[in-house]
Amino acid sequence: MIIDTLNHCERYYALGENFKKGLEFLKNNDISKMELGRHEIDGDNVFIQVMEYNTKTIDNCAAEAHKVYADIQYVQEGFENFGYVPIERASAPTTEYDPERDIVFFEKECNYVLLQAGDFAIVFPHDVHMPQKMAVAPTFVRKAVVKIKL
Repeated sequence: MIIDTLNHCERYYALGENFKKGLEFLKNNDISKMELGRHEIDGDNVFIQVMEYNTKTIDNCAAEAHKVYADIQYVQEGFENFGYVPIERASAPTTEYDPERDIVFFEKECNYVLLQAGDFAIVFPHDVHMPQKMAVAPTFVRKAVVKIKL
């Protein structure tokens, strides 16, 4: 997992052309003015999902991992506790892998980092992650998740 601010996104262009496309999109577009939902950047190779929610208690969050896509989870407004654990330290999956949604769920045993407005987390298939957890009290979050096909 990588945590940084959008001000330093160029550091991660070396991860590949799809990461560069996704990070440049975040840097050059005002997420606050985008409609909620999916927007294509490069077809199924790179796309963005814009969402809004109020952060939740751990009981209402889900720890997840993917096999086909990496995520760039960018907080445009608000803040949240973002859970993370390397997949080799995670408990056994609680669901079967769903290839249609590219997701598998795990127990909620994570370490947390506070993601604030302007921060992003890059998570890879070996990173179990849990977004949307409240820090102190429920908080409004506007976020973009860029899906990067590996």
